[in-house]
Amino acid sequence: MIGFSDGNQSKLDGSELLCDGVLRPLRGAGLTATVQVGPGGRVVIPVEMRDAMALNQGDSVVMSLDDGELNIVSLASSIRELQVMTEKYFPGDRSLADELIAERRKEAARE
Repeated sequence: MIGFSDGNQSKLDGSELLCDGVLRPLRGAGLTATVQVGPGGRVVIPVEMRDAMALNQGDSVVMSLDDGELNIVSLASSIRELQVMTEKYFPGDRSLADELIAERRKEAARE
């Protein structure tokens, strides 16, 4: 469960510090929250964070654990990051899906 010290949860923009509050800036403009692990290891992502990540109920996230730090990224954001990383290798006018389909059709025609 997340708590607030002064009820300003609707005014949080990542740049302010709540005195004795649970939400506070971390590494620049980001937010951090203290939450409890519930039954089955469940953790609730606070609404301000879900909104900032454009997460809705049922959306998928990618989780990674690096040096004891848990990172959660929306699947859509993760896909965009991978697309940016690979676009330098494949020009925008090239469709890998079309190339794969054409290759498979050639293989099937040979059989």
